[in-house]
Amino acid sequence: MIIRVFKFTKLPQVVAAIIISILIMLAFKNIDNLVAEIYSLSLLVAIFFLSLFIISKNSILKNNQYISLGLIIFCGIYFKMPSEINITASYLILLLSIRKIYSLKSKKNKNKKLFDIGFWYLISIILNPVNLFFIITILTGMFIFYKISPVVILKIVAGMLGATLMALFYFDLTENTPLTQDYFIDIIDQIWITYSANDTFLNQNLDHWLFASISLLIFLYYSFRFFGNNLGERIKNLFLLTFFINSILISFVINEYSIFLFFPFLVTLVKIISELKDSLFFETVVLIAIILNSYPYNFLTN
Repeated sequence: MIIRVFKFTKLPQVVAAIIISILIMLAFKNIDNLVAEIYSLSLLVAIFFLSLFIISKNSILKNNQYISLGLIIFCGIYFKMPSEINITASYLILLLSIRKIYSLKSKKNKNKKLFDIGFWYLISIILNPVNLFFIITILTGMFIFYKISPVVILKIVAGMLGATLMALFYFDLTENTPLTQDYFIDIIDQIWITYSANDTFLNQNLDHWLFASISLLIFLYYSFRFFGNNLGERIKNLFLLTFFINSILISFVINEYSIFLFFPFLVTLVKIISELKDSLFFETVVLIAIILNSYPYNFLTN
């Protein structure tokens, strides 16, 4: 069948997936703003490669077959929903912090990893303040893969302070804004005004919740079905489950939430294909899903 072309995650399959993703982007997005859309697609491809690295490095899946197919299917969803470059970039940076949490299983360079977790997490918050909600994922990962103690928290905070100072000096140089008390108060006020006025939860229609709801049900089903046969697998799946539920909560806060579901979407899709890859019915369903994704409707039509 056609989807078996993507059975292996090698250069030809990855290149084909990227080319198809470009075609999907051109079909759905405004060509007048092509530079911004290309930048957005580039970030999505970078997220794909980072996700693939995390999955392979930490043996989250038994195999990486058909994973490039996930990029194609997700693009059909991602480019139909609202997206902002800073939000997509913030998720890429957040995954760098998640990667460091997974790496805590190794005893090498613990202090550097803890610093990096705080550093990348704070950078992601600067790009998108809503990422503050992922503190649940960060603390859960620390508890599962390492430990939580005052010393550990201080090392993470040190990384956050390092990112804060770097960002402040950057803004000071580029915007020529003095780093006074009023400057920090103004930033806090802007964040509060932006998100206190957000009415996503109350006013969004069914379309807004459709992707998140379907993803939640499918992910929970396959997470518990393949929760693991040993303690190591169960620990990794528990962290992934926490990360996914944390990501779902984002849909209550902002419109542009689709990118936050990419990593668990990719893992779940491969688990499904691994179980049903010899089913003609499943391959037909996948092809129908790709065809439906070719129809340029929008989830949000407010």
